[in-house]
Amino acid sequence: MSKKGIDWVNTLKKFVDSKQQRTAQEIDDETDQLFLDYIEQARKKEQEEDPSYKKIPKFFQKASVTNENQLSFRVRQEARTRFLNHKTGEILDKEDLEKLWTELKNNISPPDDKKERINYNSFLTIASSLPIKCRHFFSASTFLKFDRDEYGRIDIVAFFHSIVRKVNLFQTRIQISLYDSIGNGYLREKDLENYIFELIPTFPQLEKLDQNFYPFYVITAVRKFFFFLDSKRTGRIYIKDMLTSPILAELYELRQEKLTLEELGQNWFSKQSALKVYERYLKLDNDHNGLLSKQELSKYSWGLTDIFIDRVFEEYQTFEGEMDYKTFLDFVLAMENKKSQQAIQYFWRILNVYHKPAIDSFVINMFFRPIIQKLEHKDKFGFNVEDVKDEIFDMAKPAISTAITLTDLQNCGQGDIIISMLIDAKAFYEYDQRESGQLLEVEEYEEF
Repeated sequence: MSKKGIDWVNTLKKFVDSKQQRTAQEIDDETDQLFLDYIEQARKKEQEEDPSYKKIPKFFQKASVTNENQLSFRVRQEARTRFLNHKTGEILDKEDLEKLWTELKNNISPPDDKKERINYNSFLTIASSLPIKCRHFFSASTFLKFDRDEYGRIDIVAFFHSIVRKVNLFQTRIQISLYDSIGNGYLREKDLENYIFELIPTFPQLEKLDQNFYPFYVITAVRKFFFFLDSKRTGRIYIKDMLTSPILAELYELRQEKLTLEELGQNWFSKQSALKVYERYLKLDNDHNGLLSKQELSKYSWGLTDIFIDRVFEEYQTFEGEMDYKTFLDFVLAMENKKSQQAIQYFWRILNVYHKPAIDSFVINMFFRPIIQKLEHKDKFGFNVEDVKDEIFDMAKPAISTAITLTDLQNCGQGDIIISMLIDAKAFYEYDQRESGQLLEVEEYEEF
């Protein structure tokens, strides 16, 4: 064999040996990086081959995948699904967590003061006894994140709970990512509908939900995500925003076996809440055409003024002048969450009649005079528009004394009260009589 051949053999042998010496984690990391590099190369190649990229400005983006080569799209989608399933194998399962907890309990550090704590040496000992996929939880930086006592020990319960939270978060991220059909890190409305639809059978609190109600339940659940996480109405919700939102945590409460009736009543995603909202919609729909007219929506609450109802129909999507169930859900979410930034933004569009940066005394008078008229119809007199207007400006603390902006409403801490005073006569009366405790009597049909 020639010298050249011997060099080639030795080089190959060294390469193989170097691969064998690497850890499984290093090999997995390289695999992940190669996959990401492949996706990036494919994207660049597509741009180079497509002549439109040379003519169309950089801000142009393809609206959907329908113009892409379908085979290429399906290959990338399949590769991405396999990649996510591979990452799922790295998640600690119940057996892994039980073993981890046992190791923590068996390596309590002295002194024996009945406190379940470990020092850094025990921390490293535990890490070495666990499977490789557990070890990234045992870094020095992780240890230093926890409070330490005078012996340099950390509490094992707090540490274990931290790991469980991370595992659940990672697992949820992968599960949601499987429904990201395009792979851009967000879910469209249809993607989120599919995700929630397939979650229903897995939640103990929804096991008795009638299958015929599934489509309406899904719509009800999806609307809350989009109302709070897509305030700009882009039609998409980023997965990272879902994971950090309390809305997802509220949905996942339904995994619990036991919840009180009070807890279920306060949870938008419970069967009880979803049915309550849907039944309210059906009750308002007097002509049974599946849509709500202005007159029908006005029965939502006696105090709502005509100008408010008119503005709702002007600003938000309707079908031949009537409101569908999705738009109604946005309305309910805004009415029930007036303190939230998203609800204040919802009502701002209604109050901002002339679509200007701010509303002035004229607009406030426009909304408040119908409030006075409704109360006078109930023989409730003595309200002065100018006095109320001055009180509203005092509550809003506007940067400009003669006008109120959206920012003023969001930052003053009383934006919900101001909104209620301008759209709902009953809410205004109860606020005005808050010290006396006198309530406004209304007809029986007006409350649900």
